[in-house]
Amino acid sequence: MKKYICNECGEEFSKNQLDSELLKDGESFCKGCANSLIEAGRDFEDPDNDFDWDED
Repeated sequence: MKKYICNECGEEFSKNQLDSELLKDGESFCKGCANSLIEAGRDFEDPDNDFDWDED
């Protein structure tokens, strides 16, 4: 089985353990690191957490 290196933490993961959206763009981020980066971005953009990010 092919292993991928997470661009953030540097650990090895199988394809199903990576964030599929970022993988389509050629980036290898494990799901944990991808979620952490998303949260960091949200905290930067909205430090008071008063925006509904799930709103379409």
